[in-house]
Amino acid sequence: MEERNKYPFEVNVASDTLDRGHHWLTVQLRNRSTEPLTDVSATLFTYNSHDIDVLPSGSFHFLKELHPKDTAALNFHVFANHSGRLYLHVTAYRNGTLVSWYSPDQDLRLMEDLAEIQTFFANRPYWAYEETIEAETVVYASQDVQNLTLEIAARPPSKAHTLMDVIDIDFIALGETKKYVSQLYASEEGTYLLTARLFHDKKLISSKHTSCYVAPFEE
Repeated sequence: MEERNKYPFEVNVASDTLDRGHHWLTVQLRNRSTEPLTDVSATLFTYNSHDIDVLPSGSFHFLKELHPKDTAALNFHVFANHSGRLYLHVTAYRNGTLVSWYSPDQDLRLMEDLAEIQTFFANRPYWAYEETIEAETVVYASQDVQNLTLEIAARPPSKAHTLMDVIDIDFIALGETKKYVSQLYASEEGTYLLTARLFHDKKLISSKHTSCYVAPFEE
């Protein structure tokens, strides 16, 4: 039976751990359908260039054709500073029809990092005016680590930087996670940009971003 997947791609990063510095990162792109793909363009993007920067010298690949079930190894030039996330945007033509696809997030861990922000999100995407926004942060330790500081900040619609929380973490054991909830009074309507930053001995080692929206209060 002919496969009718709307998005016929599969992606895999050859290595999910890196040392700090420059690397050529191999991403394997597979055509998992039974039809050939032509004029395949693949671009690698990062969520936070401070953690992992995709360099212009190796951020894009073009394939004239990718046959059914075949896999292409694409090498991208990156600079790894901290653990972070990447994703691939692929466009191609299948039977003359344009297909546009974004890959699932690809997590890359820096072997030198002692700990990282594993997840960071607002507990709800929408909040009412004058409610208390809550953001949740989970910190993971890849080895026993002391003297961590977690900072949670918000940028409300007025663009005024607001520090929501500063948490001193005395110790986390190897493989352990710790969860923290931070709060902020919603005094403005609009989009709030939230940032979590993790420091070890005052050196930034991990960061993540999220957002939420504060809507007018309805009586």
